[in-house]
Amino acid sequence: MKWHQFIERYAASRGWEEREIDYQWPSPSLPIISIRTNLGRYSSNRQYRSGERWKTAVGLIAIGDIAIGLISVGAVSVGLLSVGAISLGIWLALGAVAMSWIGVAIGAVAFASVAVGAVAIAKSMAVGAVAIGKISVGAVAFGKWAYGVVVVGEHGFGLIPLTTDVWNWFRR
Repeated sequence: MKWHQFIERYAASRGWEEREIDYQWPSPSLPIISIRTNLGRYSSNRQYRSGERWKTAVGLIAIGDIAIGLISVGAVSVGLLSVGAISLGIWLALGAVAMSWIGVAIGAVAFASVAVGAVAIAKSMAVGAVAIGKISVGAVAFGKWAYGVVVVGEHGFGLIPLTTDVWNWFRR
């Protein structure tokens, strides 16, 4: 089930079918909770109309096509804690492409201080199929401390170790 089907069900139960959701609490001028989505864009039984635009939700808690807030959930999300297809989070980012400045990123492609994903690039620790970081664990691992099948770095252990420790051992 796709994520937008939950919103579509909720809209259908309220009689909002084929309409966009635009809800801000307590008021549109000061939105603490902001939910803005264009349900028509996702509907499988409707044709895409060129006049339809992505809705941007801005608030402390933001849910929408594009979400900007402390806690944000959307196709594109930016915030302190963000979840979405493309998510940019300060502390936590979860999504297909996830990037976090000082925290954790989890996704297919993840960039952060601590990154987990198919491709993980991190300042300190990376875990993934391809991992690049100071400490990296993965099928292909690059880093100061690398662990995996193919490892490249100063120290580490792997099936094919291309590390400084191995070169020093062969030289002796």
